[in-house]
Amino acid sequence: MNICLRIVSTVVLAVATIAGTTSGATAQAATGRVPTVTRLVKLFTDREMDLAQRIHVGDNAGVEEIVRDDFELRTSTAPGRPIPRAEWIRQSLAAPAPASNPSQMAVHDLGDTAVVSFLDRADSGAAQIFVVDVWRRDGADWKLATRYAAPGGATGVTIPGVPPQTSDIPKRY
Repeated sequence: MNICLRIVSTVVLAVATIAGTTSGATAQAATGRVPTVTRLVKLFTDREMDLAQRIHVGDNAGVEEIVRDDFELRTSTAPGRPIPRAEWIRQSLAAPAPASNPSQMAVHDLGDTAVVSFLDRADSGAAQIFVVDVWRRDGADWKLATRYAAPGGATGVTIPGVPPQTSDIPKRY
């Protein structure tokens, strides 16, 4: 087993898809370095997976513990109509998504706020959702303040500023 796979499988279960075997191999070949997961990516991968697990098992109190009182969800299909905390929790627990599998995570640390973006795809690998979560520090812990979500993957929509053919850019960790 090569070093890249050994590192990924060590950091793993919760984080395996973040390093991504394809992008990891590409980054290693291009730079000669093995990408590693940053402390913040590890922290927020754990937070995201903990939240998803609590939703999956129907732990209402556990979800409420992680989500701020003023939480709201905004979607690309109705950006002007926020979904308030109580409704989001009710809907999420009533029809939980398959187990979360975040990948391509990036974390921007802004002090007491962290902006976390990632692709979330069900274990089945079917649908992908592009998620941007805004986490706010609450004492020594972090709570989810706002979630923005949009369908991920190819949509046929051109995004201004993005070159016609994009490729994975090796990330500096």
